[in-house]
Amino acid sequence: MRKKHDANIANIVMQPPLLPTVFTVSVGISEERLAKKRIMCVNSEDILVAGKVKRVFFDKTGTLTKQGLDFIIASACLEHKYLDLAMAACHSITVSTKGVLIGNAVDLNMFAETRALISEHGSCIELDGGDKVKVLKKFDFDHHRMTQSVIVEADGKLYAFVKGSGESIKNICVTKTIPADFDRDADRCAREGIYQISFAMKELPSSAQDVSILARDSIEDSLNFLGFVNFKNQLRTETADALTELEVGDVKSVMVTGDNTFTGICIAREANMIKLDETVIFGKSIISNGVISWVDEQGHYTNLPSIIDIEKKNIVLAVTGDVWNSLQTRSDIKEMAEFVRVFGRCTPNDKVTVIDFFVKKGLTCCMVGDGGNDCGALKTAHIGIALSDAEASIVAPFTSLDKDITSVLEVLKEGRCALASAFASYKYMIVYGQIETINQIANAYFSVTFHEWCWVFMDGIWMITMAFTLPLSQAETHLSPKRPTSSLLGPGTMTSVLGVLLLNFIFTCISLGLLTSQDWYQCRKWGSTDISNITLIGDNYEASVLFIVTGYQYISSAIAFNFGYTFRSSWWKNYAFVVLSLCFTIVHFIATLEPSKLSCVWRLNCTNDNVVRAVTDVAIPINNAFNTTIMPLSFRVKLVVLMIFNTIATSSWEFCIVNGTFVKKYLWDRRNGEASA
Repeated sequence: MRKKHDANIANIVMQPPLLPTVFTVSVGISEERLAKKRIMCVNSEDILVAGKVKRVFFDKTGTLTKQGLDFIIASACLEHKYLDLAMAACHSITVSTKGVLIGNAVDLNMFAETRALISEHGSCIELDGGDKVKVLKKFDFDHHRMTQSVIVEADGKLYAFVKGSGESIKNICVTKTIPADFDRDADRCAREGIYQISFAMKELPSSAQDVSILARDSIEDSLNFLGFVNFKNQLRTETADALTELEVGDVKSVMVTGDNTFTGICIAREANMIKLDETVIFGKSIISNGVISWVDEQGHYTNLPSIIDIEKKNIVLAVTGDVWNSLQTRSDIKEMAEFVRVFGRCTPNDKVTVIDFFVKKGLTCCMVGDGGNDCGALKTAHIGIALSDAEASIVAPFTSLDKDITSVLEVLKEGRCALASAFASYKYMIVYGQIETINQIANAYFSVTFHEWCWVFMDGIWMITMAFTLPLSQAETHLSPKRPTSSLLGPGTMTSVLGVLLLNFIFTCISLGLLTSQDWYQCRKWGSTDISNITLIGDNYEASVLFIVTGYQYISSAIAFNFGYTFRSSWWKNYAFVVLSLCFTIVHFIATLEPSKLSCVWRLNCTNDNVVRAVTDVAIPINNAFNTTIMPLSFRVKLVVLMIFNTIATSSWEFCIVNGTFVKKYLWDRRNGEASA
C-alpha cells in the first residue's frame, strides 16, 4: 500500500492537476478578445480548432461582395407592365407590425424600383399607377428548382409569375418565347459580374378560381419568357486584402456560391482569389453519357488537361454543383479538387457535399456565409463563421455582428494565438511538474525539505501566476506562413520541454556541485530521529541552494515559454506577465543577496534576529548547529549569476532553436514582401 501511495504522489507531481485548465484559460482569453471585436462565439472550444484551418470556403453574395445590390436595368420581352407586375408580386418580402419591409437584399431592391406598396399581410399590392393586385398563392424559392412563383389576380384575370436563374427559367418556358441571344447575353452578364434574375409568366384560365388546388408543377410549366432584371454585385472593399493575407498565411480561399459560375469567376478575379496569370477552365454542364462540357472564360469549348498539365500550365478549375457531383466518381477527384477555385450554381446540399469532401480529405475547413442556404455548410465545416444575425448565425459557432469579412482573419489569428498560448502554458506546466520531481528527489537524497512558505510560493503563487498570465499574449497582427502545433507529444513540443528540462537539471547539478565544493560547507547531519519537525530538516544549506536555484526555475522557465513571435505578439507586449516575472525576479534576487526579514520568510539567508512567524503563533528559531542559514556573499553572488545564465540558456533554447524566431522572421518578411509586390 505504501508503494502504491508513493507512486500516486509521484504521478501527481509529474502531471500537475491544473494541466488541463491551461487550455480553457487560453480559449477564454481569446473568446473575450473576439467579443470586444464584435465576434460572438457559441462554442469556445472551436477557437483552438480555428488555429489549424487550412481551407476557407466563401459564399459570394453578401460575403465576398456587399450585402446590397445596385439595380442596373429591367428589360422586358413582352409588355413592360407585366414585368413591373412580376417585380412587385414575385418575392418573399413581408411587412412587420411597424410597417418595415423584411426580405433579402435582391427582393427589397427590386421591389423598391417598382414604387409599389404592399399591405400588412402581403395579400394586396398597390402598383405605382394606383392599380391593385391581389396575391392569391405563393410558392417559396426552391433551391432544387431554382425558382419562385406567385399567382395573382389583376384586372379580373389570373396570372402566374415565376422568377429564377436564367437556366431554370429557360427550361420551363416555351422555346419560341426565348430570345435568340438569351444564352449569349446571360454569359456576357455573368462574365461582367452582373447578378441577373429572369422572369416568366402565363395567364391562367378564369375557371381556375380555386388556386389552392393548383400544383406547382402545373404552374411552372409552358411559360412565356417575360424578361430579366440586372443587378451589380459590388466587391467588398476589404475582400481582396483579406484574401491576400489568408494566402500569405498558407490558407487557400475557395468560392462556393449558388450564383452563376461565370459571375463567381469574375468576382474571384476581382478578389485576387484567381490570379491574373491563371487560366480558368470551367466545367459548365453534363452532356450525354455523363461527359462533362469544359469551356474557357470566353465560353469556347476545350478539353480538360491532365492533372500534371493543370499544375504546370497554372490552370485553375471552376465547376457547377451538378458537374461537381459527377466528378466525384473519378479516380483522380482528390487531386483535381485541389485546383477547383469556384463552385457555382450550388444548392445548399451541394455546398454541404463540397465541405464534407474536404473535411473527409483531412483538411481543417472553415465556411463563411450569410444566408439560410449556407446553414448546412456552416454546420458541416470545422469552423463556421456567419456574417449575419439571421438563420446562419444560429448554426455557426462564430457570428460577426459587423458582418465584416476581416472577422475571418481575426478568428484565425486568435485561434493560432490561443493554440500557441495554450501550448506555452501546457509546456510550462509539464516542466513545472518535472522541476518539482527533481526537487523531491534531491530533497530525498540529501534528507532535507523546504519550509512551508517555500512550497506556497513554488506550488501556489509562482506556478499559478506564471501559468495563467502566459496566455495573455496578444495575437500577432498578421497570419504567419505556418500554423502552430496541436500535438501534445509532437517533436516540436517535446524538443521544447526536454531542452528546457535538461538545461534546468544541468544548472541544478552545477549549483549543488558548487555548494559541495565550498570549504565552509558541511553536509546536513541528522541531529535527531524526529523528522516531524520541519525546521530540523529544513534549516540547512542544501535546502537553501535548491530553493534558490530550482525555485527561480519556476519563473525562468515561464520567461522562456513567453516567446512566441510567429503566432503571438512580441514577448514584451504581454505586460502583465512581464511585470509579474520582473517583480518576482527582483524579490528573489534581493532575498538571495541580502539577509533580511524578506529572505527569512523562506528561512533563507536568515538568522534568529530576523526569523519570522510561519504557521505558529511565535517565530521558530533557526534549527541547526550554526543558528543561521546565511551563506557567504561571494557564494550568493555566484548563485545569482548562475540563475541569470540559467535564464539565458533556456530562453535562447526556446527563442532561437525551438521557435527559430530569426529564421521565421526572415521568411515572413520575405514572403510578405513578395505578396505586397
